Amino acid sequence: MADDKRDFRFDAAALAPSARALRFFAVGLVNTAFGYAIFYFVWRATLDSVVAAGVSTALGALFNFLSIGRLVFGSSDSRFLGRFIAVYAALFLVDALALRALEHYGAEAALAQAALTPVLATLSYLLNRDFVFRAGGGGA
Repeated sequence: MADDKRDFRFDAAALAPSARALRFFAVGLVNTAFGYAIFYFVWRATLDSVVAAGVSTALGALFNFLSIGRLVFGSSDSRFLGRFIAVYAALFLVDALALRALEHYGAEAALAQAALTPVLATLSYLLNRDFVFRAGGGGA
C-alpha cells in the first residue's frame, strides 16, 4: 500500500488579492459613494427604490466605465462600453429584484441597498474582469 500523505501546508500568498483587485476595491469605494449618493437623493425625491436604483445605475455606469476601465484595467477603449452596459443592466436586474425581496420582508430601502452593495461590487469585479475588459491592457 502506497503512502498517500498529501502536503496540506497553508499558502497565505495564494489568498492575497491581486493588485488589480485592490485597485478595483479603491476605485469601487469612490464609485460606490457616487452611486449611493445618487440613489439616496433620487429615492428621497421619488420614494421609489427601483426608480432610484435605475437612475443611479445609469449615471453610475458611465462614471464607472471611465474610472474602472482606465484605473483598474488600463483601458479606456470605447469598444468595451457595450459589454460594460450589458453588465450594468444585469447588475440592475439583480439589484432591483433583491431590493424588492428585501423590502417585502420589511427592510428599509436605503439599508437594503447598503447591504446589497458588497454583493453587487463582487459581481461587478468578476464580470468586468472576465467579460468586459478581458482583452484590455493593465497589470494583474
